[in-house]
Amino acid sequence: MRILARRYGHTKKTIQRIIHRLIAKLPDSSAIAAKFRPHWSGALVFDGKVVRVYDELSERLNQGAFTDQEWRWRHKMRWLCGVDHGTGDLPHYQLAEEEGKIDLVMYFNGLKALQYPLKAVIADGNPSIPEAVKFVFGEDIVFQRCTRHFIEDLKRLLPADDQRATERSRLEELILCIQRVIEADTLEDAGQHLVELHRYSLSCRSPLKRQLLAMFEQAKPQLTAHLLHPELHLPHTSNDAENLFRQLMLRLRTIGRFAHYRYARDYLNAWALWRRFTPFTDCRGSRKSRNHKAPLELAGCEISNIDFLRLTN
Repeated sequence: MRILARRYGHTKKTIQRIIHRLIAKLPDSSAIAAKFRPHWSGALVFDGKVVRVYDELSERLNQGAFTDQEWRWRHKMRWLCGVDHGTGDLPHYQLAEEEGKIDLVMYFNGLKALQYPLKAVIADGNPSIPEAVKFVFGEDIVFQRCTRHFIEDLKRLLPADDQRATERSRLEELILCIQRVIEADTLEDAGQHLVELHRYSLSCRSPLKRQLLAMFEQAKPQLTAHLLHPELHLPHTSNDAENLFRQLMLRLRTIGRFAHYRYARDYLNAWALWRRFTPFTDCRGSRKSRNHKAPLELAGCEISNIDFLRLTN
């Protein structure tokens, strides 16, 4: 905004008012769905990201109860967003107070209203996510828990004491065996690794072993959904959403925090629209064919010569 102010000879506040008026009129996810009728894959990679939003009422009630450092992160909101795995499009996004059951139900109700053909959800270990999904869409929806997040959860339980280095090494090998099972390419490969895991678990005598194995057994159906449903071509990580949020945070780093909930909502909506209308440029491997095509194009929409900034809600 400072660059635009210098370029056009206006004050920063004037530029801010113009931008706020512009992005407030942009269409939201429901309007885009109604206008373009995208053909999504039905495999949704879902996650939430913390966004800092200024809360005037909370600041008035603070009365010195928090240090400056604590107050910087006092009010956190969550931007809930899903990435369609087949197209890279963002069917629905919503700014929420938190990533709890109520907010998640509201998000998936919004997704259902778009007539999104949900078949599977890939997400982290938040138990409220599959509960909200099944509450809104029914019990038939497949849930794939992110294997990378699960392995990180296991590693956090490892002893940090140098005197228990031998035990830690043995447990790291156990976790590696678990990782081979849940990240296998086929169900047959997973079965072979499962035999190796059972054999290795018999030789590991750490008290933590039982806890790690119990966590694995409890989460195994969700961790192996990509193997049990090969016809859906599911990823076993939530990397699509993580990569999206990484790009978003590069933009938000210069903002710090939003001055109002409305500004945060409108900015995130505008950024999502830009992302949906902007062609991919650096896809590699099996996704190389996505390059030079926007997510909405990959979803079968005709968007050539359309300026999303001129679309109205």
